[in-house]
Amino acid sequence: MIVATKGRPQAVAQLLRLLERQTLPPSLVLISATEGGDVEGSTDTVLPVEYLFGPPGSSRQRNRALERGRDGADIIVFFDDDFAPGPTWLAHCASVFESQPEVVGMSGWVLRDGAPTPEISWEEAQRLIEQSPAAAPAAAELMERNGLYGCNMAFRAASIADLSFDERLVLYGWMEDKDFSRRAGRRGRLVRSTALTGVHLGLKSGRVSGRRFGYSQIVNAWYLRQKGVLSAGEAWGNITKALLSNSVKSLWPEGHIDRLGRFQGNLIGVGNLLRGRCRPETAAEL
Repeated sequence: MIVATKGRPQAVAQLLRLLERQTLPPSLVLISATEGGDVEGSTDTVLPVEYLFGPPGSSRQRNRALERGRDGADIIVFFDDDFAPGPTWLAHCASVFESQPEVVGMSGWVLRDGAPTPEISWEEAQRLIEQSPAAAPAAAELMERNGLYGCNMAFRAASIADLSFDERLVLYGWMEDKDFSRRAGRRGRLVRSTALTGVHLGLKSGRVSGRRFGYSQIVNAWYLRQKGVLSAGEAWGNITKALLSNSVKSLWPEGHIDRLGRFQGNLIGVGNLLRGRCRPETAAEL
């Protein structure tokens, strides 16, 4: 299992407590951080955990852990540090891969997502999980997907043996999960299973600035269009949605989202594209 984290040591500790309760414990947890402060207070665990440190950025951090963890693994799971899995997530994941040999990657059923809303507490996440027990693997519904949600996704190790996350998608790595999973999906099925339940808290600490995020919303989508990961329609759809949402909501912004900053970043991204500059890396310079 791989967890990339930056600036949220309490979240890492909470996640490890939940992983200790899994009916099928992880054989190895790789915490990819940027400095010791990212994992302070999380070392008191019975799980086999290794800590890796290096430059920040979700793609870079995941790649560091991939290099360390893919040898000898059958399944590689990625959790965000603010994802609260149900206690049978890993067991059901292994069961689906065993019974569905054509499946190369899967995500679970997110009971509630705090990313676009005010963040969810760990206590509320636990309540939601307890109220919505996972379906038995045999009765689980598998829904075909054309990309996976990075807060909770798993892959057959053999299907991603030569893949890595695109490190041009810097910082928060907007859409790096779609890029990676779609490339893996060229080798088999991508699915979402209702047997794998959890809650994405959407913690706001550790996130990038609104301007940087807004820039990535525009330029990353077009960059993935150039790579052939997104269709032209998908890229334009993502760009249009970001521009409309951020421009309108910047007039009456939610308290938990920097809409004006995002809109400013959107405009910088559009300006760069109009000048023929499609550089996702520029987000780190804003």
